[in-house]
Amino acid sequence: MKAASVLVVDDEQINAEIIIRNFALKGHRGIAALDAEQAVAKLAAGTYDLVLLDHILPGITGMQALDRLKRLTQAPIYMMSGYSGEETRRDAVLLGAAGFFPKPLDIPAILAVLDALPERP
Repeated sequence: MKAASVLVVDDEQINAEIIIRNFALKGHRGIAALDAEQAVAKLAAGTYDLVLLDHILPGITGMQALDRLKRLTQAPIYMMSGYSGEETRRDAVLLGAAGFFPKPLDIPAILAVLDALPERP
């Protein structure tokens, strides 16, 4: 895949920065949103190939934001969380997440997802 654009929604700015730096090393572009409202604004203003959405966010949870974000993008949305029990994973997929990444994140696994995405026209 050519360089992908990824929206990283995580209220822990340092986590978002680490993820984005790892993507940049592989030629991808990451943009951070620190809560669901920022994510909505960034999705409305741009096009992304992938969205990584943290489960625990200020205001509303990632699970609560998932449906709203899905209406704004065709990009797959993957949930991520340090609370990665089977129930959390199942709920994320049932609510429409393309998948779930436990924290700490497996960056090579996320890069594999990026590489498998179809190219945008």
